[in-house]
Amino acid sequence: MTKKEKIGLDLIYSHAGKRRVYETYLKSNPEMAQKYLEFISKNTAAQYIKWDGIKKKFKA
Repeated sequence: MTKKEKIGLDLIYSHAGKRRVYETYLKSNPEMAQKYLEFISKNTAAQYIKWDGIKKKFKA
């Protein structure tokens, strides 16, 4: 895990909604959880995050 991903994980666990979403993805779809972590790591200020089913990635 990179330093940026650790910061993203800290951000996820400091926010109740993001933590719930991340933990749900970990249980149901670990690949999607990893993409969520990568997105949060790169976009720390993103508030409203959506899944783009066509491009298979998250967007703000």
